[in-house]
Amino acid sequence: MLPIQQRMNDLTIEEKIGQLMQLAPFFFIGDLKKEVYGPIQALGLKENEVFLSGSVLGIGNASEMKRVQKTYLEKSRHKIPLIFMADIIHGYKTIFPVPLAMAASFNPELVKKAARISALEAQTAGIHVTFSPMADLSRDPRWGRVVEGFGEDPYLNQVYAKAMVEGYQHDGIEKVGNLASCVKHFAAYGASEAGRDYNTVDMSRLNLHQYYLSGYKAAIDAGARLVMTSFNIIEGIPATQNKYLLRDVLKDNWQFDGVVISDYDSLRQTIEHGTSADDYEAAKKAILAGLDIEMATSSYVINLKKLIENGEVPMALLDDAVYRILKLKADLGLFDDPYKGADELKEQTFVLSNENKQVALEVARESMVLLKNEGTLPLESSSKIALLGEYITNSNTIGPWSWHGRKEDCIPLYEAISSYSKPTLISDKNDVLALNPEELYALKSAEVVVVAVGEHAIESGEAHSKVNITLKPKDENLIQQLHDMGKTVVLVLYHGRPLVLTSIESKVNAILDTFFLGTMSQQAIAETLFGKNNPSGKLTMSYPRHVGQIPIYYNYLNTGRPFKNDWNPFTSFYLDVENTPLYPFGFGLSYSTFELSNLVVSKPTMKRNESMDISIEVKNTSHISGYETIQLYIRDYSAEVSRPVQELKQFKKIWIEKHSKTVVSFTISELDLVYVHSDLSLSADVGKFSILVGNASNRVLKTDFTLI
Repeated sequence: MLPIQQRMNDLTIEEKIGQLMQLAPFFFIGDLKKEVYGPIQALGLKENEVFLSGSVLGIGNASEMKRVQKTYLEKSRHKIPLIFMADIIHGYKTIFPVPLAMAASFNPELVKKAARISALEAQTAGIHVTFSPMADLSRDPRWGRVVEGFGEDPYLNQVYAKAMVEGYQHDGIEKVGNLASCVKHFAAYGASEAGRDYNTVDMSRLNLHQYYLSGYKAAIDAGARLVMTSFNIIEGIPATQNKYLLRDVLKDNWQFDGVVISDYDSLRQTIEHGTSADDYEAAKKAILAGLDIEMATSSYVINLKKLIENGEVPMALLDDAVYRILKLKADLGLFDDPYKGADELKEQTFVLSNENKQVALEVARESMVLLKNEGTLPLESSSKIALLGEYITNSNTIGPWSWHGRKEDCIPLYEAISSYSKPTLISDKNDVLALNPEELYALKSAEVVVVAVGEHAIESGEAHSKVNITLKPKDENLIQQLHDMGKTVVLVLYHGRPLVLTSIESKVNAILDTFFLGTMSQQAIAETLFGKNNPSGKLTMSYPRHVGQIPIYYNYLNTGRPFKNDWNPFTSFYLDVENTPLYPFGFGLSYSTFELSNLVVSKPTMKRNESMDISIEVKNTSHISGYETIQLYIRDYSAEVSRPVQELKQFKKIWIEKHSKTVVSFTISELDLVYVHSDLSLSADVGKFSILVGNASNRVLKTDFTLI
């Protein structure tokens, strides 16, 4: 293989610039005079410019990948292969729970396992790069893309971003079966104002560095080879042209030597943002800022040569971007095998195999959260059970951003439940008055009613922001009808974001929160309803009581007048609703019951270069064995910059046998106490700290220590 620099020396400036453009596959295998004339015309491209492109967005299968690559290489003077990139978010064809659900597992190794299977399946189609993980910190459930991330906590964001990168890239991107990971969306996309997609982000640099950057940094430290820019502006400048983000922070401070790619069309969108007069200025600002590849637009191809000839852009910046792209291609092994991974036979035998679906089932089991249970669950097979609601028959449970996933690969819930019990009623109706006399009789005779309702998959994800995040009125009405009948109701929830459940929470006896669990959703749900699986998930986003509380998150800063539930009205509170969420971060029930006691720290003071041991006793007081997740939080009482009332620092998920107890131990050091100061430096301040350990952010035991 030729050295990268030698390859670059042989390229014309037009060929170099072409490497910076990403197009869809139909540009290469369609009839350019017919099928893609419109798109080419819209981008202002000529046919020869299309065949200078460096990468492809999406591909259908191995055969299609080979056709595109072969066609491209036949017309390429230097035979530099294309890279194929795609959105493999939570599975290729075997679909795993959406990331927000996987985060609820509090099991990074399980998440890594899901990413590993996703990479192995996607590689069979010849895909080389996945646009995942999404490491955007999300505190606003109105934003549809919370479904793609890991929730509201910076530490969890780091843990899961790292796990997914390690799962995708495994033992090296040069090997067949491994994908290069592209972390997104850089930066702070999850803070879009009003939870509206593509919207403005306005925050201090302190807040940016304190909370929002750590997830991306963890992915890069784990080896992520690409970074995707976000659609939003930050400090008034679109991320795609933001020199502070892309060059100062990412390439200089973090020493990132990989590839920076825009999100779809986001470079041209800077004209709408009002920071570019035209494509020429858009290209200039982006290359100066540090953008290497533009996705789905042609600003670079049409304008960069002229910008360099006019002396407005140094040739060295183009060379740097091309070097990064060619190095990625070399590291992926594409110069040795342009068709790397594409394997029609393996597509047929490995993709969506029983073994892969078994892993998807394993992940789904740990990704649902039991929000309420008045002793109703688990169900008895001998009970008379009625099934109502849209998701009783709707098998579209794979969730948004599934791409090659198919609802036809999922079974309906009634079928999964029928393996354990013969329901007295199976109906997807959400109105008791719509039942015929026979159905109504079956409903009245039922001892328990399982109501399966929620959002549609299309109601969350990109471009799916909402201001009303309650259940649909018809679903709330069904719950009210059943409540009025005095029925025992188990609510099974499908959705991609935290919901406001205040109006119905008291009208049901149990709530099993399943999000969208992927290909094996219904099997996992049925297992859990009948006690074959003991739920163990914990929320990674707070569920508000009212949409007016948003943004609401557990690791908030105290005010100078915090609410203390006493006589003083001049404190920070709402007149019409509690400050607290309905269901807080870290919360999740189990069929087991656990007691926490005897929180012990090894010493009352800790020096900067020392560590401290912490232990807590956990007892399973029930007759059911199960998992419990013990969460360790820290509070810094007095610091140069105000610190949150608590911050998750570590957690351990443990299995505890029935009627037994164990001691869970943690070790903390100064690294657990550091934070970003006003000058953006990272260190810890001496003084008083609290250790809070529990099984939810609001269920903790507390003790203090001093850093000296």
